[in-house]
Amino acid sequence: MAVAKGKSDGLIGKLTGSFRKKTKPAAKKAAKKAEPQKPDTPFEKKERPIEPVNWPADRLNVIEKLWGTGYTTPDGAERIKQVLPLLHLNEKKSILLLGPGLGGICETMVEETGVWITGYEPDKELARFGQEGMKKAGLHKKSPIRFDPLEDLGKRLKPKSYDAMVAFDALHFVKDKKALFEAITDALRINSEMMFVAYVLPDTNPPSKKVDIWAKHQSLPVHLWPAEAMLAMLKSLDLDVRPPEDVTRDYRNRVLQGWMNFLSGMKRDELLDKAADVVGECETWADLITAIDTGGLKVLRFNCIRLQERRKSVEELMAQT
Repeated sequence: MAVAKGKSDGLIGKLTGSFRKKTKPAAKKAAKKAEPQKPDTPFEKKERPIEPVNWPADRLNVIEKLWGTGYTTPDGAERIKQVLPLLHLNEKKSILLLGPGLGGICETMVEETGVWITGYEPDKELARFGQEGMKKAGLHKKSPIRFDPLEDLGKRLKPKSYDAMVAFDALHFVKDKKALFEAITDALRINSEMMFVAYVLPDTNPPSKKVDIWAKHQSLPVHLWPAEAMLAMLKSLDLDVRPPEDVTRDYRNRVLQGWMNFLSGMKRDELLDKAADVVGECETWADLITAIDTGGLKVLRFNCIRLQERRKSVEELMAQT
């Protein structure tokens, strides 16, 4: 079912249209008058050694003001605090985190529970920034972040070594999801929690044009599975799979609310100074909202519990030899 339309047209549609027209001349004029030393702006410049391709400093300055320091998506610190009780974490437990990004989620988890974290980030640029963030926070040992495409993560995971697994913004970049979740299941201890949020297709039809537009502007290639295929894959593993929760509407609303809060807190000089970066980021999220509102994309939250290994059939044993 498509999510109700309305707010996206008023907020994001108008911003990327009329706002772009108003701010582009000012941005171009400012560029022509560029000086060797640009004065400080209301946006704090963050020094990063090598200017990345997908996550330049100017974009990250906008993103972190939008979603919170250390976060690149609406799953900010307050949201993470809400779901942490579901995982029953403490300072004696360890968690496997996929998609830690800039590391904000790691800091929140450690501050709230004291848990030990191993983070694997599929985006190389974000992984480097996350590593830097953990060092600055003094958490590089408590919560290391490593770059990994996730396709062959099983080679790096030890059996029964984690008490929980969490993923918020990573699984749509993985092509062979079955191999990944087989490895994750083996890496979890018995009765461990698995919780992840994933973009999924509503049916078995190919992605719509609106979904393709959103996917094309992601930092990595996107591989979406139908919700039914994801659920069937999880049920084939040694997991107690709970009915997935459709959080599409909530996620959509948090995106729009985040943008409304962001824009309401900005002054005219800030908008003019960061016009291109703000509009560019807004267009990226507008693509997501459009894909959702046209019914082409859903956001589901999955919860599973690791079970005892079931006894394999003769056919399965023969297939392994």
